[in-house]
Order: sequence, then structure tokens, then C-alpha cells
Amino acid sequence: MKKTAAFVLILAAAFSLYAGSYNDLSFTFGHQSGGIKNADGLNMMYGFNLGLSGRMEMGLWTESMLTPCFFSDNAVGLSFSFALLGPRSTGTSVPGSAINMFVNAGMMFTMHNPHDLFLPTTAYISITPLSIGSSVLGRRERFMEMGAAYNWFENEFTFFFSFLRLDYFITGTWRDYL
Repeated sequence: MKKTAAFVLILAAAFSLYAGSYNDLSFTFGHQSGGIKNADGLNMMYGFNLGLSGRMEMGLWTESMLTPCFFSDNAVGLSFSFALLGPRSTGTSVPGSAINMFVNAGMMFTMHNPHDLFLPTTAYISITPLSIGSSVLGRRERFMEMGAAYNWFENEFTFFFSFLRLDYFITGTWRDYL
């Protein structure tokens, strides 16, 4: 666990060297069906995204079960996203590409393991085929994320889908450049 946390911190520090003024921060929430098995209900994702460079961002999020048992199961995720169609941010008052596509990869921490401890259990990769908005505009909608995850404790592959995620930017918006 300590080695994993140290690796993530070193990786984040290395990417932040290229960050420049891309330090936009957004609050994100929406639908998620990746880290928690819930065939009979609905899960919600909420967290933060931090801009690392013009095309890359890092997310720290939580997925929680909403129905049928309110907040009975949770997963925490760390993700890295790369914009494919253009820069997601220019680091200036000029917005990045307002229509974009993202490739995402990350790790989830859950209690879905034989030790009943909150451990890193699942790695995933996904694609978000449509994203509308940018940090300078202050808002972004991400549609139809699809991906695959692998839980190495349970030796199980799963496919997941997220219909809609909304990002509301706290810093790096047009208000910061007035």
C-alpha cells in the first residue's frame, strides 16, 4: 500500500513539472457503474479533477451506491485522462478545444477483496467519446464513457458505462483572467 501511494505521488509530481499554468480545478459528479457491483440499482460518482498539462488531467473521485441501499458500498478512484482531439486547456484566457474526446486510465480502491480492507483492487481503462465545454468556459459535460476494469483479487473483468458527468470548474475559468 505504501509503495502504491508513493508511486502515485511521484507520478503526480513528475507530471506537475509540465503543468505550467494549467492548474484548473473542477468539481465533478454524475452517473457511474464501474467500481461497485450493483445490477439492481444506481451509482453516483463525485470528486475533483486537476489539470496537469494542456492535454492531461488527474481525477480523484468516489463512487457510491444510491439505490437500493443508500451509501452501503463505496469505491475511491484515481484517474488520469488524456485529451485526444485538442488541448483541453491553453493555460490562458483562450479556451481549449470545446469539443473533445478523452482516454482515461486509473485505479480503484474498494473493499472487494478477501481481507475486507480498503485496498487498491481494480485497474481500469476507458474512453469518453464526447466532451463539450472547457475550463475557461467554466463547465464541461462528458457523455457516454465506456470502459473495462480488472479486479485482481477476484480475478474478474467487468465492463462499465457512465451516461453523463458534469464538471464545474472552480479555478482556471474566465473569471480568473479578468
